[in-house]
Amino acid sequence: MTRSAASPPQDYLRLSAPELLGEFAVYGHYYQAYIGLEPGAPLEALRSRLEIAPRGWSLTDVDAREADLLVIMMNPGASKPLGTLWDGDAPAGLVAAQPDRTQYQIMRLLRAAQALGLGWRHARVFNLSDLRTPKSAEMIAKLNLYGDQDRHSLFSDARHTECQRWFGSHATPVLCAWGMHPGLSGLAARAVRAAAGHPLLGLSVDGLRYRHPLPQTQNLQHQWLRAMVDQIAAHYIR
Repeated sequence: MTRSAASPPQDYLRLSAPELLGEFAVYGHYYQAYIGLEPGAPLEALRSRLEIAPRGWSLTDVDAREADLLVIMMNPGASKPLGTLWDGDAPAGLVAAQPDRTQYQIMRLLRAAQALGLGWRHARVFNLSDLRTPKSAEMIAKLNLYGDQDRHSLFSDARHTECQRWFGSHATPVLCAWGMHPGLSGLAARAVRAAAGHPLLGLSVDGLRYRHPLPQTQNLQHQWLRAMVDQIAAHYIR
């Protein structure tokens, strides 16, 4: 099958938030921690992972299942739980999360993959840093401030076992989408090493900087989605 023949109808570009939330639910693992070691260091708000899964799946299934797609982005931004920060009775403390526009892009990509005939329904999202910092400039400033105190990153040496849990299988495709900021290069290099052996997806200029799923204009957002669908078709549709 040629790539053009494999291309799905582009209805996925126009899927609205209510339509997407009729199919998908979003859950996150949120926590708080002191990253800085100096007296007076702030208690930081963090999120270690996000799950985008079919609505109606139990949290036990969401937590235990190997995702169809792993996604690595920059940081959780303003992501927040809908209710409690932590539910000790839920698997791995997962709680319902407020979705954002970037997560809707990932949902659209899952729908496009389904239209190609792939059974992709579940995406697991990680970040170069768990710090829930809404503004990129503030995020970069915190990375510089904390320096080697990097346990806020899944890709730090201190969290090697946790990272291996999620990236130990080489079957799951990894979408790299953490943006183009040069201040991320150190963590980005670690993430690329962690994903070695996985099929890699993403739009990159140098194998280290990868375009974010939600550029500023709708036209560029559609371009990103179309390019990713082309990549998926080239990798998986024969």
